[in-house]
Formats: sequence, structure tokens, C-alpha cells
Amino acid sequence: MAVSLMPVQRSQEVAEIIGTPAGWLTRNGTWMLGVLIASLTILASFYSYPTTVSGDLVLTTVDPPRQLKARRATEIQRVLVTDGEQVEAGQTLIVAKQGGAKWEHVQYLDDQLMSIDSGSADRLARLEIPPTLTLGELQDEVYTFQDRQELYRSLLARRLEKYTTPELTKLISGDEAQVRTLQREAESLQETLTLARGQLEQEVELASNGVQYTERVNAARRRVERAEEALQKNYSQLRSIRFEIEMMRNQIDAYRSGRKGSTEQAGIQLRQAYEDLLEAVATWSRDFTVTSPVTGQVVLSPSITEDSYVTEGRLMVTVFPLDAGSTLGRLDIDIRGSGRVQPGQRVVIDFPKWPALEYGSVTGVITEVGLVPVDGKVSVLIAFPDGLVTNTGFGVTAEPFLQGKATVIVDKRPLIRRLLGVG
Repeated sequence: MAVSLMPVQRSQEVAEIIGTPAGWLTRNGTWMLGVLIASLTILASFYSYPTTVSGDLVLTTVDPPRQLKARRATEIQRVLVTDGEQVEAGQTLIVAKQGGAKWEHVQYLDDQLMSIDSGSADRLARLEIPPTLTLGELQDEVYTFQDRQELYRSLLARRLEKYTTPELTKLISGDEAQVRTLQREAESLQETLTLARGQLEQEVELASNGVQYTERVNAARRRVERAEEALQKNYSQLRSIRFEIEMMRNQIDAYRSGRKGSTEQAGIQLRQAYEDLLEAVATWSRDFTVTSPVTGQVVLSPSITEDSYVTEGRLMVTVFPLDAGSTLGRLDIDIRGSGRVQPGQRVVIDFPKWPALEYGSVTGVITEVGLVPVDGKVSVLIAFPDGLVTNTGFGVTAEPFLQGKATVIVDKRPLIRRLLGVG
């Protein structure tokens, strides 16, 4: 069946709407389209589009500031430094109230323990620990050490061997009567301490309400301290007498069995008790004090004062090393894609504190890429060869822990190669 090709017949109205194409467009349209495509191709060949990796940046130094946080929720007993003060490495800055011990007393005990020759049982036996020290949870180790001291001294001098069994029995009876007397005194001292603490709470509450009773608060604190020391002294005497009773009873048993205590073994036990006490003091200091890890200047966090309460993980103090070195940037990037990040690559940083649209961006260079990721992030160190100067000439203040957004320029490839998928 033959199909005839007839010209399309349009109505006059349609022909008027479509009109007649311009002659120059018919003649040159293909050529112009080719020129446009060629121009775009040339432009895409010369224009480079960068591959980037972004992350959060924080300013630091070669020797970074140390941020010291609360290891646990605690109430502060003492703040031993002032804001801006220069401190030495190892210096105690803050003391927690937990532990039931006074820092000055623990410090005194530590000094006494460190000053003695621990290899000599004779010298350890002569070490005097005042019974009025308020040592809280350290007191048990102190008592054990003092018991070992008394045992060693007694065996060394054979002190109890000069007494007969009836004489020792009589001495035990006298000591037991003294124990009962001390127990009654302890009850009275405990009541005095409870009353003194209640008065102190009242004075502190009055002072917190704006009443200026500083002298009265201090006087109430001194009464509490004297009551605590008296009660502590009573407990020490009570324990010492009980231990004496135990030793006399052991001596009576030794008469009956014919065995004698070994001075050498007592010396070994004394040195072990000394080591246990020294370790307990070190543990207390680690748990209840904040010490400076470096020599530098301290900056206390707001509201860090004596008797204030801090939660676990709260920043308490920052120590800025004296010789901190030059300013660096620490950038954390996601481990995915971090393999393309290499030393020497350029980094562009925008600091939200100084918006880039107004102040410009700072340029840095990667100096080090971390090898071990932490929590899925890789740490990158960035140096600033030209300083913290933006591309508009604005100088950014090198504030510690200043945060910014960093973009690493991994590479630059022509746009056409990216469109064509060429590596």
C-alpha cells in the first residue's frame, strides 16, 4: 500500500502563530551550538574543582594546656591557689571534702613518712604520729602501723617478760577499767562534736543569707576542729590500750606454751605496715586532690570555691604551661576518607567567633596525621606558617581552645575530568 507524502496544510491562524524561522538562525544555529559546547569544554578543562575533607578544629599549642576535671561528684574542701597564679609541677591545687580527712593533716603524715629510712625497723618504730590528726579513711592503716610499732618495740625490749602472769592479769584489769572510762568520754565528746557541727551549720546559713558574721563562723569552725581532735585523740588512746591488753594476753599465752615472739618477724610486719600506709596516703591524694601536671599558670573555672559542689567530669582548673610553644590547630576528621589526608596539604579554617563573610578565613598546613583513630576520628595537627591572619588581613587572637570549622584541600582536578570520571 503506497503512502503519499503530502505537505502539511496549516490554517492561517496556526501559520501566524508559528511564524517563519529567522534565516540567520537556520543558517548558523548548528555552528553556534558547536561553539557553545567547545567553550564549555575548554572552561571545564581549565577550571579546577577541589576535593575536600572537613572537620571540627580547636586551637592548642605545642605543649597544650591541661584541663583538669573532677574525677567524681564532690564538695570542695580547699582551694589552694588563686586565679592566674603560677604553680609548679606536682603542686596541689584543689582538695575534695570527701574522705573525712583534713588535707593539712594528710600532708603532714606524708611528709613524716617520706622523711624516714623505711629500711630500718628501729627507725620506723620511733616514728611518732600525733593522735590528734584527722585522717578519715586513712586512720585504719595508721592504727595498723602503730600496732606493729608497739609490737616490735615490746618484743625488742622484752618489756612484758618482766611481769608474772598474776601481775599481767592485774594490769589487764586496770587497762579494762581505763577502756570503760574512755568509752564514756567518747560518748560525751561525740555529743560535743555534734553540737558544735550544728552551731557551725547555723552560722554558715546566717552568713549565706547576707549576715556578716565572719568571726562567728570562724569561731564555730575552730570549735568543731577542737572537738574532732579531742575525739580523735580519745579513739587513739582507746585503741592503744586495747592493743596493750591484747599483747599482755598474748604474753600470758606465751608463758603457758613456752613460745616467744620473733623480733625479726615483727620487723618485717612493721615495714609492710609502713608500705601499706604510704600507698594508702598516695591513693588518697590521687582520689581527693587535684595536682598540676606541669609548671605554668592556672585559670580556675567559675564557681570553683571552697564548700562549692562539682559534678563528675566538670572542668575545675586549666593549667597553661610556661613554655607552651607555637599555636597549632587540632582537627578531628572522620576515619572514612581520612587516607587521602597527608602532611603538607592546605587547610582553610573559618572561626565562628569571627564570621568568614566579614573577617575572612585563615590558611594552615597539615604537619602531622594521627595513626591511631579514637572513637572513629583521626587527629590531625595543623601549623600556621603565616600566623592566624585571614585572607582579608584580620589577625585572629590565638585564644586557647578556640573552635573553628576546617576544610582540608585534598587535591584539585579539572572539572572535565571529574565529569568524565577520569582519576
